[in-house]
Amino acid sequence: MGTGLLFFAAALGLTVLTAASSAAEHQALVSSEEGAAPAPERSSVDVDLKLGLNGFRIGGRLFGKEGYKGGAWLNGETRPEGFSVDGRVEREGGKSWNFKLNANIDEALRKAMKWWGGGLTDL
Repeated sequence: MGTGLLFFAAALGLTVLTAASSAAEHQALVSSEEGAAPAPERSSVDVDLKLGLNGFRIGGRLFGKEGYKGGAWLNGETRPEGFSVDGRVEREGGKSWNFKLNANIDEALRKAMKWWGGGLTDL
């Protein structure tokens, strides 16, 4: 279950990052004639995906005409007792937000089994 969750999170993050960059793809063919609409601002996306045996890392940065606009990173790791996910979202100007989630599923599962079974199990 842990590996499936990691692959799902990685696929979801990659989809979101690539969809954001292709949202304005319809403006790519702009005429260079006089009086025509100006060419759209050039931007690029840098995506980094690393998959390991017990974890993953997905990140991306957005660059605009004036340089770095922002980025986001998500790291995940499985452990014998659960999993952890942490990440960072930052924007132009240095403003950033960090988050971390440690889930000890093993301990919660033991408590649930004890409660559900009426304390008859020795897990």
